[in-house]
Amino acid sequence: MKIGWFPGHMHRARKVMAELMPRIDVVIEVLDARLPISSSNPLLDEMRGDRPCLKVLNKSDLADPEVTGLWVTRFQKRQGVNPLAVSATNPGEVKRIKKLCLSMSRRKPAPLRPVRAMIVGIPNVGKSTLMNALVGRRVARAANEAAITRKTKHIDLSDDLTISDTPGILWPNLENQRGAFRLAASGAIRESALDFDEVALFAARFMLKNYPDLLAKRYKLTEMPDNGQDLLEAIGAKRGCLIKGGEVDWNKVTTLFLNEFRGGLIGRISLERPKEE
Repeated sequence: MKIGWFPGHMHRARKVMAELMPRIDVVIEVLDARLPISSSNPLLDEMRGDRPCLKVLNKSDLADPEVTGLWVTRFQKRQGVNPLAVSATNPGEVKRIKKLCLSMSRRKPAPLRPVRAMIVGIPNVGKSTLMNALVGRRVARAANEAAITRKTKHIDLSDDLTISDTPGILWPNLENQRGAFRLAASGAIRESALDFDEVALFAARFMLKNYPDLLAKRYKLTEMPDNGQDLLEAIGAKRGCLIKGGEVDWNKVTTLFLNEFRGGLIGRISLERPKEE
């Protein structure tokens, strides 16, 4: 199955971003700390030119902390880039974004001309939650669902800093299908655009290879299955996801597993490491 998803409003979002960019001093790119490369947008580097970029590795509370540290080190080596690992639900971490934007801007704020930052990112990386935390009140709708923000908002955080919140935008053609499956597993792509069973199997195989100890602890497995399908069936049996005759209810177990995978209930995991970039 090939995953591809680029709704019409994302075409409009890209156009709006291109129109706003000449007036922007700092770009805040929100990434999913679990998959910083797959959740980045290759269109952005072309759009922002040499403007400084603050790469916010959001959802760091769900990611493998050791791997997140490696990503921060990797991004620090890029010209004009400053990485910051945060959880948008932690106000203390989010506050650092304001200071960093002001320090990174090449133009200092002036009367009636604050530093202008633009917050961008693909769907469901937590942009709206982050925006609400920055402002200190709800100014953007936030939900655990892809493509919530539809219109650009401009918010004055202070006399010195204004932030524009843009709709989530994916690139038109997800050529890297491994990256596309990582996005799907994380919840960045609407389920109507993918085969739910295949995504669950992808996540199951990934966990077997990279985090078997977390699986054993979460699902109380004494023996580790050999493949993704056997793993899901074992989880279904443990959790009572059964139909008549004792067979595993496949829809129920795949939904349960992906929800726990995405919500960090299995443990803190990272889907990408810097060596794979």
